[in-house]
Amino acid sequence: MATPNRKGGLFINALAFRFEVKPRDIYFATQSIKVTPAYKLTSQTCPVELCETYPELSPCDQIYTTYDVPAQGFHPIKVNLSDPNNYYFAKRFYTRKLAHYFRCCGLSVKPNGITQDCEVWKFNNNGNKNSKYAIFDRYIVKIDYDHFNHRPQLILSYNRPAKVYNTSVQQILDSVDDPFSENQPSTSLFNWVLYRKDKNLIIDRYEFLSNLQDFDSSKAYPVLNRDLISFLGLDMDNDPESDNDQYLSFAKPVNKYDRYYEKINRFYKQYLDNEDFRSILDIDRNGFSWVNPLQIGHTSSDSKQLIFGNNKLNYNPQMGLNNGPYLPTPYTNIQIISIFPEEDIETARNLLRYFRKDYKNFFNGLKKYIGKEFSFSEFNLQIHDKDKIVEELDEFLTANAPNFETNCKYVALYLTPIGKHATNRASHDVYYQVKQKLLRYQIESQCIETDKMLQAIKYDETHFNKNGESYKTFAYSLQNMAIAINAKLKGTPWRLAAQKQNELIVGVGAFRNLETNTQYIGSAFSFDNTGAFNSFEFFQKDELKELAGSIENAIINFTNVNDKPERLIIHYYKPMNKREFFEIEQTLQRLDVDIPVYVVTIGKSESEDFLLFVSATDEFNGLMPYSGTYVNLGNSSYLLCNNTRYENCVFNPRDGYPFPVKIKIECPTNGGQPIDTQVVAELIEQVYQFSRIYWKSVKQQHLPVTIKYPEMLAEIVSHFQGGMMPSQQNNLWFL
Repeated sequence: MATPNRKGGLFINALAFRFEVKPRDIYFATQSIKVTPAYKLTSQTCPVELCETYPELSPCDQIYTTYDVPAQGFHPIKVNLSDPNNYYFAKRFYTRKLAHYFRCCGLSVKPNGITQDCEVWKFNNNGNKNSKYAIFDRYIVKIDYDHFNHRPQLILSYNRPAKVYNTSVQQILDSVDDPFSENQPSTSLFNWVLYRKDKNLIIDRYEFLSNLQDFDSSKAYPVLNRDLISFLGLDMDNDPESDNDQYLSFAKPVNKYDRYYEKINRFYKQYLDNEDFRSILDIDRNGFSWVNPLQIGHTSSDSKQLIFGNNKLNYNPQMGLNNGPYLPTPYTNIQIISIFPEEDIETARNLLRYFRKDYKNFFNGLKKYIGKEFSFSEFNLQIHDKDKIVEELDEFLTANAPNFETNCKYVALYLTPIGKHATNRASHDVYYQVKQKLLRYQIESQCIETDKMLQAIKYDETHFNKNGESYKTFAYSLQNMAIAINAKLKGTPWRLAAQKQNELIVGVGAFRNLETNTQYIGSAFSFDNTGAFNSFEFFQKDELKELAGSIENAIINFTNVNDKPERLIIHYYKPMNKREFFEIEQTLQRLDVDIPVYVVTIGKSESEDFLLFVSATDEFNGLMPYSGTYVNLGNSSYLLCNNTRYENCVFNPRDGYPFPVKIKIECPTNGGQPIDTQVVAELIEQVYQFSRIYWKSVKQQHLPVTIKYPEMLAEIVSHFQGGMMPSQQNNLWFL
């Protein structure tokens, strides 16, 4: 039974099992033989028995196997699949069997050339209101090793649904009759496709399938991707789980834990909890694994505390901001420039009124959040032609910049008809071009999407709580914009309530521009342990020396103000390779800085492969563990729950249900020795705390700003013309 029954106990989406102990015949050949199927092995995936049988084999030799299927030219060797040295071979062996099992169940299995895990697709069009595409649930069935309990385990996870377009590749390519049309379809639009062959549904890359001799593009249906959506002009449904910082959802957030667990539990019962499956992998009959109490840790109760104006403490940013910002902006002459389409003048007027006074006696004006007076500038732009926003802004700045006051800090409030998430590429770029042009004149900008603003205000006017009071949804949006403006103006909305330590934290994040297929890395430099921001730098992926140089500058700048740091902590967006750390090590040697370096790898997104659940109690039935709970997965990896469900506090469902963050902690400078337990706890708590100083929203974030800010920076700059960063680098203009 997969449903847990221990009140308040923690369980994980893993199913324990043991590899079979009895050796079995596996068939190998040391040269390519035309049989189907035959699989090529690497030196890492070869079983030890093969090397013992053929001691003359070298790492560069090619080895082929049909696994346990006899074939001409292949020779049997007894292989012990339970031998730890054969883990990678056993993983591949069983993964092939699992894929075959699911296909026999009538499901589609998508190949994964990197992890070799099974991605199982199951048609599920329930609730789909769009007839243009079909929806498939995606499950990952992954053979893994439990490093803490020293046993293999099967991870069952649920991925986000895939949308398959109901029009074939051939029909899309034939959809434009005019060969001189500017909007021509191309095969480059297709990545993964669902191919109907006989009675089977095959999911594979279009590039691979199109090379098959009998390929028929009229039976191939593309999986929707960003470029294809843009070309087709599809109006996609809004994703309720998307990160929308500026506007809070009107509806109560969906409990993702409930939905995720319902999906994997149903899949488990339908396909895994039976004797046919256990004849392949004898998974635990008790279902998902309970977490060993020795694996569980908790951040300190004070780690969620923040400091606001007048040194007032609160763990809730929305409540704490009633005391004003921790540090107001240092500017004394602040003027707001308004930019908006001329037909939206009344909307713009109301927005400025909210900023000056309040909104429904809930948002008390911009002054409260930036800590200084401000005024409305005489320079404002009313856009005449929405198709020429950038051109009109350029003319406006050229004409008026000579008359700007030299002792004034200008902030542009841009009421935009085009959001940064627009699917049309040209429209999408306008958002970034406006920001880039303003930055050239040292003007910070705050963008507001007109339609979403009006929707929020209309909702507030038409919905009432149980006391008959109208809702105040848009007040939260105003609050979010206000704290972002304070941060852009070098203020500090709030800081961590942590005792200052002599250590330097550097965050490195990345963003891949899918349009140019270029990966950018933005490094947020740097923070001290209280969350005080210093500076940042920006560079592309292959600029390793620039990465090391940025860390060098961060150490120098930190030392100029403080003392030499006692330790360097790097929050990295992926596992750091030897080449990357070598450059950093060389930098430390050049600076004659002999300090421990801790590399904390933090997944860019919420963990969806490993997920931690709490079983229902009399008080809570939401499956989400308490915030600050973490689990030791072994092998220096941890799963950290980062949400707003605190002990002895009332949980507000509108805060959302973020999944845990997966982190890995290493110390390349300690010669392979284990990291002290207390240090590990401190580093986990630091990740937890740094997610609480996100100055773009009062809403709790699951990622620390050391990863989130660099990714945001890299995404914006990747859209700037020429990929050039503005000269100013000492404030958070990208929020």
